Amino acid sequence: MKSLRKIITRSILLTAAIALLLVAINMAFTTNWMFKYSGSQPLKYAIADISDGLTRTEGTYTLSAAATAMIDQQYAWAMLINRDGQVVWNKNLPGDMPLQYTLTDVASFSRWYLNDYPVSVWEHPDGLLVLGDPKNSIWKYNITSTEDTISHVPGLLTGFLILNVLSALALALFLGLWLYRKLKPLYNGITALPKKEPLTLPTGGVTGEVSRILNETSVVLSQQEQQLARRDQARTEWIAGVSHDIRTPLSMVMGYASELETNPGLPAAEQNQARIIRQQSQRIKSLISDLNLASKLEYHAQPMELARVSPAALVRGVAVDFINDGLTAPYSLAVDVTEETNGPILLCDQALIRRALTNLIDNSIRHNPRGCDIKLSVTNSMVGLIIKVSDDGKGYPPELIENSGGLDESLLLGNHGLGLIIVRRIMKIHGGSVVFENLPDGGCAASLVFSS
Repeated sequence: MKSLRKIITRSILLTAAIALLLVAINMAFTTNWMFKYSGSQPLKYAIADISDGLTRTEGTYTLSAAATAMIDQQYAWAMLINRDGQVVWNKNLPGDMPLQYTLTDVASFSRWYLNDYPVSVWEHPDGLLVLGDPKNSIWKYNITSTEDTISHVPGLLTGFLILNVLSALALALFLGLWLYRKLKPLYNGITALPKKEPLTLPTGGVTGEVSRILNETSVVLSQQEQQLARRDQARTEWIAGVSHDIRTPLSMVMGYASELETNPGLPAAEQNQARIIRQQSQRIKSLISDLNLASKLEYHAQPMELARVSPAALVRGVAVDFINDGLTAPYSLAVDVTEETNGPILLCDQALIRRALTNLIDNSIRHNPRGCDIKLSVTNSMVGLIIKVSDDGKGYPPELIENSGGLDESLLLGNHGLGLIIVRRIMKIHGGSVVFENLPDGGCAASLVFSS
């Protein structure tokens, strides 16, 4: 349990550190934002300098170069209102600005806005200097607060920080305890496996999948222990029997296995073992068939029975065969065909094409043990008729995609056996090709392309 406690302790510390780091980042971001944007406003002394730079000589107002640069840099427009409310000078004044103002008008805009323009004002010897910014560029509103409220701001900020820290620590502790409760049964189960103790871990919750695997592993280890005890005796009997039945080993093994599988007098475990023997014998038989077919296709020794068939009917028949053979969840098989593919437009050996589609569907099932949705589709394109088998599983390895049209069949052999090699050779003798691809949204597709 020491290692488990160490994992939990480190998880709590890591979560707390991450939470505190997020608090620090938020505080730093807020502080930077306040300094950045509060410091971007024009300073009051700059307005005074502009006012000093606006002088009148013989009834004409002149703006100094320095004051002009300040206005161009910080403001959009400027005007001077004399003591009678008349605009006697302006620079870049917008067309929607009046040229006459009352005392009420001046009192209204002197601190905030004039015609939605944010403005700043400064006393000039000849009246009031008004400097304006573009509309919707500055937010200017009065915020009033009591001295008591302002005096409590440091305390409120400190309390907010402490509350964040305590919340982060509480969250880290809660996650740590939750993780401990979830991992403790797994830890106990893992430590029990070397002792070959049976496991019945609960399979619900986020660790349910791992618990299920551990339970299954426990069963497998238990079965292996029993099988090891019987293996030595079975080995002697098998050697004596195989010498006699050497000419027909597969048929004998499959026949006896089938009988044992259906024998009600045997325990379920032994019936299950018989079923495994029969299935593996069938697999050997299928492998031999695949080897023969692959060899015949390679050397063009496979007789072809060409006939015009309906692509739509062909793929529907393959789908029906899989469904009738017991294809169930977590797998599903759907067919998508167009109306124009219902007619006998495809010249091919129907048995071989069915074999190719069967291999591709088997490949999707075998390489997606957690299930997948398989789709058969038929379309007409510029390059010819395309029968596609796609799924939403884990996809093909990159090296297989890169060698999709190459001659190196060892990459197709890999973990896919002879299935994909047979598919490519079937399409080759039909004058077509097969294209393997991984789909953008996950999964993969194999397209049987029959040239026009």
